[in-house]
Amino acid sequence: MKPRYSADTWLALVGLGFALLVIFVWVPLDTGTGFVEKVRRRYTIGDALGPTVAAIVIAVGAVLAWLRPAQSGTLTRKNLVWMARLLALFALCLLIMRYAGPLAAMGMEGGYRPLRSTAPWNYIGYLLGGTIMVGGLTGLAAGRFSSRDFVIGFACALVIALLYDLPFDGLVLPPNGDV
Repeated sequence: MKPRYSADTWLALVGLGFALLVIFVWVPLDTGTGFVEKVRRRYTIGDALGPTVAAIVIAVGAVLAWLRPAQSGTLTRKNLVWMARLLALFALCLLIMRYAGPLAAMGMEGGYRPLRSTAPWNYIGYLLGGTIMVGGLTGLAAGRFSSRDFVIGFACALVIALLYDLPFDGLVLPPNGDV
């Protein structure tokens, strides 16, 4: 008997459900500002913009995966192992992003909080976690890890961090706002 939905369709439905959950539940409950805020006659990025844009990208990818013809069969053990590896890598990288800065400043007077918006301290967690995420994803996809992938990961994380940090005076790189 043929399965009712392919693995691609299930992946699309889960991705779309996750994106809708982020947009309509998590963002409104977790952010204190809108997409754009006007502070002292200047427009600044609000807390809701970043996660909403990310969720929209996920939703677009889910819809595109849903619309294309199914190219895979059912979920296999190999698929589940792959997803578990990705989940473990993402969890590790997010933990590194969150705790690398505070651990680096642990012995300093006042701790990490007063330093979190000053270079180079605001880049520590983001660069380290981003480098490991890009290098790790590339290594998992290729089936081997290389130092070249981690150098590319560092360059990508640095460019993204600078694009976030340089144009906006009051923006604190994630996850430093919560520290």
